[in-house]
Amino acid sequence: MFMRVNKIDYHFSKLRYQPDFEHFTDEEFEEIKEQTVLRSYKKGQVLFDEGDERQRFYVLTEGLIRLERYDESATYYYYDYVTANNLFPMSGIFEEEPYTYTAQAMTDIETFYFPVACYEKIVKNNPNQLIYMIQKLGKVVQMHELRIQIGLTSSAFDRVKQNLFVLKEELGIPTEDGHISIPYPITLKELAVNSGTTRETAGQVIKQLKDSGLVNYDKKRFTFCKEAVTPGWRE
Repeated sequence: MFMRVNKIDYHFSKLRYQPDFEHFTDEEFEEIKEQTVLRSYKKGQVLFDEGDERQRFYVLTEGLIRLERYDESATYYYYDYVTANNLFPMSGIFEEEPYTYTAQAMTDIETFYFPVACYEKIVKNNPNQLIYMIQKLGKVVQMHELRIQIGLTSSAFDRVKQNLFVLKEELGIPTEDGHISIPYPITLKELAVNSGTTRETAGQVIKQLKDSGLVNYDKKRFTFCKEAVTPGWRE
């Protein structure tokens, strides 16, 4: 179901001071808002496929999206997650390229979308927003470097642990009792694929962490106790 933004003006206006929009002038923000649509997707639906023409930017309002790409042999080799209030996709920005990965809803979601051409035109003429975008791309590169580093780790046990703590940093939110919880379902198979190993190995790692009292895994949801400190991968 599609709804024009003038019917949901209040909801989009809440993005005004989010990092992806806060450096725009009021006039620039209004120009983007006028071309914005809100759409709902069910779990498992695809927003766009790798190779589709890059026409839209999206901003998720609720739920979780997974970005993924496979090689020619269908061996999975890239993944990322998008949570609420984040502009995506960043790959290919300011370039005439197709989408370089597929975006799939991992939960029922709602997302705004608006034309790539509109957003990029405004950003190019707004130095403060352009600097922010460069900084954001730098953080994306850092995360990709971290994933490459994890992928080169010879121990499958260590890869699973490190990928799990990446998910903690990217998706985790504090709980009232001081723990960190991922409020989205993550299957052992998904964790295994992300780590380049088997579901059995991923299960063994989670059991080890549960027995150590560092992690709880219940109904596909992870909770990290206070003592589960994210390892420092960079020397």
